[in-house]
Amino acid sequence: MQRELEKLTWRQMKELVPQKIDTLIFPVGTVEAHGVTALGTDNIIPVSMAHYLADKIDALIAPAVNYGVTRSLYGYPGSVTVTEESLRKYIDDILVSFAHNGFKKIILLNGHGGNNAVLKEVSLNYHYQFKVKIAVIHWWELCRDTVVEFYGEAGGHAALDETALVQAVDPSLVDEKSYEDKMAYFVRPGADIYPIPGTILLYTKGEGHPRFDIEKSRQFQKRLFERVEEFVKLILKNWESI
Repeated sequence: MQRELEKLTWRQMKELVPQKIDTLIFPVGTVEAHGVTALGTDNIIPVSMAHYLADKIDALIAPAVNYGVTRSLYGYPGSVTVTEESLRKYIDDILVSFAHNGFKKIILLNGHGGNNAVLKEVSLNYHYQFKVKIAVIHWWELCRDTVVEFYGEAGGHAALDETALVQAVDPSLVDEKSYEDKMAYFVRPGADIYPIPGTILLYTKGEGHPRFDIEKSRQFQKRLFERVEEFVKLILKNWESI
């Protein structure tokens, strides 16, 4: 069946929600520099994750919000940002509309760390106001151990984990030929730098440099998506008793 909300007619929506489907997946990301992967990496990953999950949890997929709070990488060509206030109000307005449309459960797939605080605040207030059940998933935090288990080292921004997930979606969105080790910057505590001196950000010294093995990338995507699926299904099952 058609899972993308924007491709349904209003009559189809009326028939489906909430009588047959009451769960919505909502991807949110941003546009910013990502080493040798596309500027929209933080949108590409949660959108691909949403398409993987939709049939498995019987959900519709909302159009993604592609712009978020970009900070340290804003100075690089192509990076775009909105203020926290703008994002807060925009996401809140959209979520209110989802409640009015009859959705009872929202799985918000966040692809960008700069959005974390805003999405946490908005989702909590939304639940208070509408009693809609909502889970905000920051996949790279949830699956940090999965990255280490699979690759034997930690990931990072535009590092081996994000690069692999984009490569698995579309290899043409990864410019392997332009990669240089010096693009990677080990992020140390004790300094705030704008723009940060690297578009690949490593949070464990010496770990996370991108790899470009497409078959391994696809295997990693499968493992990570399964991990997210397992967690989301746990949430939905436990929500049934509330």
